[in-house]
Amino acid sequence: MYLRFLKKLIVIILTLILIGCNIVRESTSPTSKPESAGAFKVAILFPGSINDRGWNQSGYEGMKLIKRQLGAEVAYSADVAVADASRLFRQYANKNFDFIISHGNNFLDAALEVTKDFPRIKFAIVSGYAGDNRNVGALAFRSGEVGYLAGVVAALKTKTNKVTYIGGQPYPILQEEANLFKRGVQETKPGSQVSIEWLNSWSDEDKAIQIASKKVSAGADVLMVDADRGNAGVVKVAAQNKEVYVIRCLHAIEGLDKEKPTSNSILTSVVQQVPMLLLEGATLVQQGRWEGKQYKFGLLEGVQDFAPFYGSLTPEEEKLVNSIKEDIMTGKIDVSP
Repeated sequence: MYLRFLKKLIVIILTLILIGCNIVRESTSPTSKPESAGAFKVAILFPGSINDRGWNQSGYEGMKLIKRQLGAEVAYSADVAVADASRLFRQYANKNFDFIISHGNNFLDAALEVTKDFPRIKFAIVSGYAGDNRNVGALAFRSGEVGYLAGVVAALKTKTNKVTYIGGQPYPILQEEANLFKRGVQETKPGSQVSIEWLNSWSDEDKAIQIASKKVSAGADVLMVDADRGNAGVVKVAAQNKEVYVIRCLHAIEGLDKEKPTSNSILTSVVQQVPMLLLEGATLVQQGRWEGKQYKFGLLEGVQDFAPFYGSLTPEEEKLVNSIKEDIMTGKIDVSP
């Protein structure tokens, strides 16, 4: 009798372990807190790893921030293939998540397909999507602000009057950043030559090296790069060339955005506070103010800013940059696309 009971108990325990493993593989949550009735629930799909020290990791830290600040139940799926996005969106919607996020433009089509069946659930695309004015909206940076300001920094530093912007994918938000970078350079130092190049990738370091090397050979001495893992290639090129400098864009990851650059070729870093961007969106949903449109945040909200210059500019130059930053925030300088 005792042995039969013991065998049954072992079978039950093993079954529960297997079920638990399947749930973790399907959708892993950064929190071990059990689901509570009525909890505000937020889920997100990542196209890559949450340990990439870039775009995806900054989004994962945003989910942790939402959990801390809003008391939300959070869940995520990482390394998601485009073909799997619809199924995962639908899975979270069927579990009554209040807010479901596509971290990037990769899953836009899948989100639009699924949202038709779940009109009461709010969806966000972290990109330049315009929104459907119902339940699908977007969270984006006012990238033109930091683009213009980076252009001012580049103009102050260039000696050859030749600078280059190197971007990852030519998404509308990045095109805005690139175009305003060009405007900032030319309004600060008229006559300067500004070229804009695209990797068409967020991870092609070799292509970043090729483009940066070509531009440096042609006389460019300041390079701005917003290409996630491609940033490293541009920094390498600058480090190998005397008096060539880089302005890089970072996604805020705990501690990384405050580190002093290891290379003297880095003038400064544009820091995009992805965690705060996601928190802004989740707060709108929790407060019932989500309208399915594009929500943009920037310098005024502290959602993006510049890392310290660490002496790369003179005190007078740094004072000028801060003054222009203030004029952007107050609207005295127009940085609309």
